[in-house]
Amino acid sequence: MLSLLFKSEDVLYTVVSALALISVSLMSITMHEVAHGRVALLCGDSTAKQAGRLDLNPFKHFDLIGMLLLLTVGFGWAKPVPINVANFKNKKSGVFWVSIAGILTNLLLALIFFAMLCLVAFWFSNVTVIAGFTYYIMVFIYTFCLYGLLINVTLAAFNILPICPLDGYRVIESFVPQSGFCRFMRKYGMIILLVILLVGSTLGRYFWYLDIVGMYLNVIQKGILNLLVKTWGAFL
Repeated sequence: MLSLLFKSEDVLYTVVSALALISVSLMSITMHEVAHGRVALLCGDSTAKQAGRLDLNPFKHFDLIGMLLLLTVGFGWAKPVPINVANFKNKKSGVFWVSIAGILTNLLLALIFFAMLCLVAFWFSNVTVIAGFTYYIMVFIYTFCLYGLLINVTLAAFNILPICPLDGYRVIESFVPQSGFCRFMRKYGMIILLVILLVGSTLGRYFWYLDIVGMYLNVIQKGILNLLVKTWGAFL
């Protein structure tokens, strides 16, 4: 196993792994938000561009609470890009494509990181002894690819939930904006989301069945990872 090459016994290992986690997390949530803004621009709305939110500089999209959650519980968010649906050439299709853009971006990134992880595993497969500075470079590369895969799968799965204000809800809203479900979610969605997350992160550690989001993400992660492994295996 590739993971046997790396022993988490020293402080520098922990620091390097943390740097990999933070850097790939910032990159992933940044690209998620930039995707929303760029697709909005293609649909006729330049609000995000005018606000300087099409920049890949992660600090322009940084949200402290969302980032802390991403690093600690595995899912979080960046500062949402400003969108004005009134500027869309076609409001219905515009809302749909802008909403799904972030999810598709994270799935594409997950696929790229999975391919990178396979290449890294192949590259390291013949390595038996690693020492010195090279060891920590390999730790960073490996953990960067691994976290990149897991975080982007998690972000896609989390954001596709049909709860306001997540992207999954926006997709539904693009088709039936005046439905009872959408009206209910606009009013109570944020409360529902916060309650689910709070209960899951506190009581969920004692009563696993209360961690609804955690169970859902675990199932989605396993499903997507199994699909990727089977797909990769078909080309071997």
